[in-house]
Amino acid sequence: MKNLTLVVLFVLLSNFGISQCTSAYSQASYALAHTKKSLSSDNFDHQKYYAGRAIEALEKAKTLVESCGCNEATSSIIDALDNMTQAEDPVDWEAGRFYAKHGYEYLQTLMSKLDICTSSSATVNYETTSTPASPTETTSSTTTTLTANTSNTEGSLQAQQQQLELEKQKLLEQQRLLEEKIQKQQQLAEKARVNRQLELEEQLKLKHLAEQSLFNLEREYKELAHTLNCSNVEALLKGGYSREDEVLNNETLAQTRAYYLKLTTETQQKIVDALSACSTK
Repeated sequence: MKNLTLVVLFVLLSNFGISQCTSAYSQASYALAHTKKSLSSDNFDHQKYYAGRAIEALEKAKTLVESCGCNEATSSIIDALDNMTQAEDPVDWEAGRFYAKHGYEYLQTLMSKLDICTSSSATVNYETTSTPASPTETTSSTTTTLTANTSNTEGSLQAQQQQLELEKQKLLEQQRLLEEKIQKQQQLAEKARVNRQLELEEQLKLKHLAEQSLFNLEREYKELAHTLNCSNVEALLKGGYSREDEVLNNETLAQTRAYYLKLTTETQQKIVDALSACSTK
């Protein structure tokens, strides 16, 4: 009975350790995915952001690895953490990419070591000692019982291992879906950035043409007013059509067009009113 209790206790501890290693594998997978994004990012801020996400996952993996007893994976985590910490706050984009690349290499090594820890099955050795005073029949019965218990325990361990393997595959699928989601978000963000850049170029073109046309219109009306001896118009036209290009960052193309349409109609109306006033003199 004492031997059986020890066996059950050992099985429970082994299952807990395997579960912790599987969780560590999941966190390491997230760290690997974020590091890959940091490494392939062309944007300096995105590069540092994904490096920080990788560090968060690595710190969780480190705690779990220490709990599950996969000691051979510790050095790879420490090396990966050291490089990703450098990648999170580099002097420039090239330095960040350099450290992210080395961090990615250590993470690949870490995944291999964790794969070994999560896939290896726990083995249990049983040893029975018969008491000299016990009858032969009792010893035989005890041996048979322990053999049956051993078989049941091994079957339970195998079932647990299969369950853990299924969980690992599920985590890998979740990682794949996460990577696809991040990639899709990046593609949408890049598309929005490109569209906004194209729109801004159209706004700048419209702004410069509209302002130049208004200045030309002012010059022509001043010449006409001078010919007609209408000082009201000349006093009215004082420019002021130009704006800083930066204001377009807070407008859409439609808003920019509406602004210059309104400015044009208001200017023309003032000119018409001034000319009308001259005609009554």
